[in-house]
Amino acid sequence: MSEQNQINHNEMLPVGATLQMGKYRVEKCLASGGFGNTYVVINTKFDERMAMKEFFMRGVSERHDHNTVSVSNAANQQSFDSQRDKFNKEARRLRKLHNQHIVQVHDLFDENDTSYYVMDYVDGESLSQRLKRTNRPLGEDEALGVLDQVLDALDAVHAQGIWHLDLKPGNVMVDSQDVVKVIDFGASKQLTAGQGYTTTTTAMCYTPGYAPPEQIDQKMELIGPWTDIYALGGTLYTLLSCKQPPTVSELQDDDAFQYPAGVSERTRRLVQWMMTLRRTSRPQSVQQVRDFLAGNREAPVKQAPVAESFDESTVFGGNEEPQQPKKSKKSKNSHISQDSQDSQDSQDSQDSPNPKPHSPLLSPKVIAAAVAALVVVGIVILLVSKSGKGGDTLDVDSVAVINAANGEVQDSTAFYAEGIYFKSALGVCSYTGAIDGNNQPNGYGEASFSDGRLYKGPFVHGKMEGDNVTFIYDNGDSFNGSFKDNQFLKGRYTIKADGSYFDGTFKNGQPDKGQWYSKSGTPF
Repeated sequence: MSEQNQINHNEMLPVGATLQMGKYRVEKCLASGGFGNTYVVINTKFDERMAMKEFFMRGVSERHDHNTVSVSNAANQQSFDSQRDKFNKEARRLRKLHNQHIVQVHDLFDENDTSYYVMDYVDGESLSQRLKRTNRPLGEDEALGVLDQVLDALDAVHAQGIWHLDLKPGNVMVDSQDVVKVIDFGASKQLTAGQGYTTTTTAMCYTPGYAPPEQIDQKMELIGPWTDIYALGGTLYTLLSCKQPPTVSELQDDDAFQYPAGVSERTRRLVQWMMTLRRTSRPQSVQQVRDFLAGNREAPVKQAPVAESFDESTVFGGNEEPQQPKKSKKSKNSHISQDSQDSQDSQDSQDSPNPKPHSPLLSPKVIAAAVAALVVVGIVILLVSKSGKGGDTLDVDSVAVINAANGEVQDSTAFYAEGIYFKSALGVCSYTGAIDGNNQPNGYGEASFSDGRLYKGPFVHGKMEGDNVTFIYDNGDSFNGSFKDNQFLKGRYTIKADGSYFDGTFKNGQPDKGQWYSKSGTPF
């Protein structure tokens, strides 16, 4: 279970609590996310184990007397009510889907001043969990068997005019009888009778590697069965290779797909066809994929060029230049001489176009260019595995962004996301936390960098900015204090190796006015 889904029991119903006049009894707390809590419950009338999801907005909701849910700040009531309405709509949408490969919703009710829906309990694990547990890909026959069952689920979903829009191994469960279940319809869109979509006011979200260009470009009018088929192709590739699917940019390389020995050329062609960038050149329906599998249809060997425009600014989050840090040395007089600093910078620029800093403060890594703001959003149906863990680590829940200063909702169309990739001024990172309506971190969040750095603290529309920040380098050096415009502003920087630390203000990310101390607190 990811850290974000670790259970805070103060926000959960207690084990043994009953709802609907004793009809449901909480047996176990499974998980909590930004948008809801999930439990294993017993239907006491039939002595059946089921899963139940409770609407609970992290940072907005609070619990009284172990049961009743309220809104901590009256200014957030409208957002709470709006998101609760979406929660109920998701349950009703799932209720319409009747297929052995889709988790069935059995009940929806209001209690404790919030909403609940009860669904099938899945005794199993997601395909993502299976791949992590075994650390090896599925055999081709087994992977194609999974594909066949997911196609059956998609056939039922598409027949209702619904597109899932977040198919991936983490959203495909396999129960103890090897029956596949497609879960998490929180990102799905549904056509109305007039062929318009029921949800068009919020951003269409996606998982990197499983989303085609039309989804990344937010072109709702181009979404269709072929969009889910692209994601299913990426899922099949992951099952066969134990690798993440290539991104849209990587798909234009000749060696985008890398399979282990033994995967047939025909199956490789199927994956390539399903993940063709041009939407009109992909399979247009589940039936076309079935026809190929039955040998009644062939697929193109090479991908067609992209038909729709692909705006990389929607993926990479803008064109900010990376910040280049200046070097500093620990000083007994609490700040760095500018003359010696300029001299050092000049020498460094002659030695290397991208020198590594020499000070303990910046020694871990040079601040680099950034990559991608790819957002996954959805109301995740967290179902229990045999180990008692639920869902995939890319769990994302819809939630309004909270203003850290006054606790009010900043953006009622914002979301809460987990494990997305984001372009920050400090480099490539995986982000978990609140995001605004423009898919930018906004509110409290955590950013983990590929080189081992970690930022925990507030964001303001993509910038690391605010108080109560923790920043940790890969060598263990740490900062606690305030950030301003992606840089240290005021606080304490601690050197892990010897325990010495600097207390004071920072300028351009460097110690400015303050004092260095030894581990024992003696001033240098």
